[in-house]
Amino acid sequence: MGDFIKDSTTSDILVRLNKRFDPDELPEMVALQKEFKVFSAEHSLQQSFALLGIVPADWSERQRWYRFLDHLKTYKSDLPKVSGHDRVIKAIKDNLEADKSLPMSIVCHSAADDPNVKASTGNPFVFTSGTYAIVSIPTTPARQARRQPADAAKARPAKKSKK
Repeated sequence: MGDFIKDSTTSDILVRLNKRFDPDELPEMVALQKEFKVFSAEHSLQQSFALLGIVPADWSERQRWYRFLDHLKTYKSDLPKVSGHDRVIKAIKDNLEADKSLPMSIVCHSAADDPNVKASTGNPFVFTSGTYAIVSIPTTPARQARRQPADAAKARPAKKSKK
């Protein structure tokens, strides 16, 4: 996310996402999915999250958040031939439509360690018990993402000019 939005915005969005899918709000999310199919192939993540109010308050950051969500279409996932964008939708949809939906947690992992969007189950928090559906998105910290193009340029051999 660091290429697109500030680290502080990333933290804020993760809190909003995780609150929306926590055990207390899960029944409402299941009902919304059943009634309106909020998460489906018919809607982008941008549309679904905007509908649920999971957006940065700052308008310029909101535009960057939307670009990031759209950019997830270029990410690979843990499923063959499924983009990162579609994997997030599928994981949320499948969980909300399951016979026994689990609370969900959206987390980040280092893009350097694994560039794929991943979905699994487990306990994402030390302070809770129980099983969650987990979606993990590869992320590069903003400072590091901004530094990468400069580092790449420095690493290229300098071309000698002919006189």
